[in-house]
Amino acid sequence: MGSSQKFEQPESTPYHCFEIKNLKIMKRFILTAAVLCLLTAGALAQQADVAQVVVHYKFIHLRDTNNPAHPFTKDMVLLAGKRASVYKLTPRPVTGEQHPALPPAKFGTEYYLFTAEKKMIRIESLFYSYQIPDVFPVIDWHITEDTATKGGLHCQKATAHFKGRNYTAWFSPNLPLHAGPWKLNGLPGIIVEAYDAKREVQFIFAGLDKATSADVIKLPNATKSTDAQFERLTETSRKDPDAFARALTIQAGGVPGKSGPQIDMKPAPAPIINNPIELPEKK
Repeated sequence: MGSSQKFEQPESTPYHCFEIKNLKIMKRFILTAAVLCLLTAGALAQQADVAQVVVHYKFIHLRDTNNPAHPFTKDMVLLAGKRASVYKLTPRPVTGEQHPALPPAKFGTEYYLFTAEKKMIRIESLFYSYQIPDVFPVIDWHITEDTATKGGLHCQKATAHFKGRNYTAWFSPNLPLHAGPWKLNGLPGIIVEAYDAKREVQFIFAGLDKATSADVIKLPNATKSTDAQFERLTETSRKDPDAFARALTIQAGGVPGKSGPQIDMKPAPAPIINNPIELPEKK
């Protein structure tokens, strides 16, 4: 049970302190309302596709150059079809009870590429999911004569400069789909492995599965947003987690501190990233 705010001025409290207190409450109210506006926007629609192949990767990223012994690593998966692909975290079993009014937990960024339409959409997660349109990546690949075998797959080498880094990619002509991990795409075969020249960003091949009828590439239900809006939400969750939690509680149908599902925000410290995956181009 949450305690209600009292606006009576105690005799021992100076009037200007009372004004400041009310100003803070008003700012929090406005902030909560602003967050709710961003949470309740419409959703995007895009044509679904059926995956033909599922590729697994070990993603390795040296995000902090001052700590080279501990790069960021994640198990990732690519679902690739003729018209679309999605690159995301490898799904994990859900543990614990889930309140029916709350969305299923999701983590990490998902990259949806719709090749036929030359469109790209990111799914970002901050308790709820957000659809953010992005620029479809067009990469100027140079295909070489070099070949190699990756996990039993015959692969050919290609190189390109993309997002501030020089990449080497190994693609399989025997899997003639134009998809790859992250934003890498556009080769005459699936990219099964890729890395930059300094090996600071690596997508290491970790296995191949045949897709099933359940492997559908379809955008999830999510709130339409933009990079600027999502950045404001992220900043709010860091700077005022209480206001953000109140907005999420209201969105889930609860009354903050009283009834319904209650959401408590305990933000983790931001990771140190002095070497982002996308680097500015040198002039």
